[in-house]
Amino acid sequence: MSARRSVRAAYWVWRSELHALVRAPLLYVLGGGFLTIQGIAFAGLVRALSDPRRPAPLGELLEGQLAGTLLTWVLGLVVLALLGMRAIAEDRRSGAWEQLLTAQVSEGAAVIGKWLAAATVYLLLWVPTLAYFGVVAMFRSDDGGWDVRAIACGYVGAIAIGAALLAWAIAASAATGSVLAAGALAFALLLGWFLVGELPALAPDLAVDHPALATALAALSVRGTVLQLARGDVALSGLVFIGGLGAVGLSLATTLACAGRRRRGEVRARGTGTFGIAIVAALALALAVRHPVHRDVSARGRNTLDAATLETLALVTASGQPASLTIVEPTLAGLVPVYDEIALVASRMAAATGGSAAVLSVRRTDPATAPGGIAAIAREAGLASANLEQGGAVIVAVGARRQVVDVMALATIGLDPHDAPVVEQLGVEQALAGALGALARTEPIEVCASTGHGELSLAALPTPAPGAAADPAGGATWSLVGARLRAGGLTVVEVDVESGPVPRTCRVLLVAGPTTPLAPGAALAVQAYLRTGGAVLVAAASRAVPGATEPGGLVPTGLEAILAADGLGIPAAIAVDPALGIRELPGALLIVDGYAAHPITAGFARTRATLWYQPRPVLVERGALALVSATPTSWGETDVSSGAPPARQASDLAGPVAVAALGRSGRVIALGSAESLTTTLLAGGASAADRFLDRAVRFLAGALPVPVAPTHAPTQVRLVLTASQRAWIVRFSTGGIPLLWLVVGGGILLWRRRRAEASA
Repeated sequence: MSARRSVRAAYWVWRSELHALVRAPLLYVLGGGFLTIQGIAFAGLVRALSDPRRPAPLGELLEGQLAGTLLTWVLGLVVLALLGMRAIAEDRRSGAWEQLLTAQVSEGAAVIGKWLAAATVYLLLWVPTLAYFGVVAMFRSDDGGWDVRAIACGYVGAIAIGAALLAWAIAASAATGSVLAAGALAFALLLGWFLVGELPALAPDLAVDHPALATALAALSVRGTVLQLARGDVALSGLVFIGGLGAVGLSLATTLACAGRRRRGEVRARGTGTFGIAIVAALALALAVRHPVHRDVSARGRNTLDAATLETLALVTASGQPASLTIVEPTLAGLVPVYDEIALVASRMAAATGGSAAVLSVRRTDPATAPGGIAAIAREAGLASANLEQGGAVIVAVGARRQVVDVMALATIGLDPHDAPVVEQLGVEQALAGALGALARTEPIEVCASTGHGELSLAALPTPAPGAAADPAGGATWSLVGARLRAGGLTVVEVDVESGPVPRTCRVLLVAGPTTPLAPGAALAVQAYLRTGGAVLVAAASRAVPGATEPGGLVPTGLEAILAADGLGIPAAIAVDPALGIRELPGALLIVDGYAAHPITAGFARTRATLWYQPRPVLVERGALALVSATPTSWGETDVSSGAPPARQASDLAGPVAVAALGRSGRVIALGSAESLTTTLLAGGASAADRFLDRAVRFLAGALPVPVAPTHAPTQVRLVLTASQRAWIVRFSTGGIPLLWLVVGGGILLWRRRRAEASA
């Protein structure tokens, strides 16, 4: 009976308080201010949605609206403080509070009734914002539908978090009899709650240095909770946070409302109860964070990881090695929406591993503070430093192994019908999961390098300083190539094919620029190795060898018969292409767009340049495939012994000439220049030839991950507006809707006053 009486009392207080609020001019003033703030946020979103210079933000409209800015959020907190500050403080000042409590209404029922009334008014303030969707529907360039479930979830979340914060504003009102003091205290409390959740964003290194603290603060994020719900991602931790925030606030308000009226012992008991509720709420939130439970209510299931991704993450966890995703932010502003999506996917992946930084940590950093330096990251990705700075990347690491995934592997950006940039496809989840899976797998792959014929060594040597002059002819090694192979988990060993058969443990045999041909016995050993399922990569020496009897000092490899059997050949000639020559290194070819459509060269065309130093042409016949080619204006210069400048003659090989090719069996690759992969040439960072060779070796070993093309078409709202239309929307959202609210409120107040006068 007591519980039923309390519910009736709370209902009566709610109805009376709501009736008083509707008649108070303050409501319409606050409503006008709230709608002005929301209009400012919407106007900023419209500018972003209609900016033809960059891709539109990803996700539904409400996500950008609720994200807002720090200013709009602070102003919104001011509205909540003003809405809750008068609930009890004004009644205490006027004496109405004592009258209410003597009418068989307990402090708890009075607090809950006043809170419900304030929350109801807050809900009503959101109703006019539905007009924003009408504006978007009028000017939207595509015919995409609305994710109604995500939008509804976002509205419910925004109103629920506002109601929870209102409980603390009412607690501030119960703490004092001064309305102004209550308003100041309420704003301080709400701002404190908001800033606590913003600390991880303000200090990006916090997630790395103090992961447990960063996780705890993220769970207390007001804005993060609302945005998560706006995406249609209903997390148990978010629901617990909202419920706990509101429950503790209401309990605190009730305790403060009893102060001065109840005995000290009773007030202390209520205070202890409030503290207990706070402890329970904190423990429940910690449990929800530690054991995350999510329900994806979005129409397209955009918040749910694929089953294949979950299997990969289980593999990463089982490996026992710490993994990390370091997001290097782009300097190109147009790519920010893509990297926001990357951060969301990365956080979901981290949560799926249990949320422990010891398993998978996520960090966002700018290029200036990227681990290892932007130059090293760019070289590992095979990109120019400037391009990687602009486009950003994700450094995926498992243990000591790491891989750089650039933006081209994460998204496809094109043009919409109005020639505005648009993200056509996203493959963030597939690309990151693929990289993690490749690094977590511990299958041993042994790569053997032949020795004894003047081959370039893959042993680790000191790397020349960046920018050092290239000297491919003197003291050249393949140390950087070896370092890349070893960093990717491959084992590199040296073998002498003259002394015996190629070990069966070798998945791939490298013959790196021999300066003396392999003897017939060694060639037979290589042939026998191929017949048993092995694979061979032959890189010919393109430098002149002193004392060689061949034209121009270009020596054969000794494996010509094996290459010919696979449709390949490396003649004694030099590839020449005036269209690809560079002044800084005479005789070199810089190839940017001569790549075949093949898994080895996926992601190279128009993106990654390879520098080929005086390469010998690779003949391609009978089903073999040219992997890297010069332009049609190129030729193979056969007159290499005269020393005269190259000139096209009838005896030269016709172009376009290939400088790297795959044999028809798929187990033999020929390169026209071993010198193109020397450490001195690669250290300058202008060539991605070592990345090409790494992919070639992995392809021959059967360990090259299948490139995942972005397949997920994101929701991307684009508005097509003229300058006058944009100005009209800004005026309508920031002035028109708030003014209409004030006019309607003034009309209601005037009607009530006249009605009261008539009844009198």
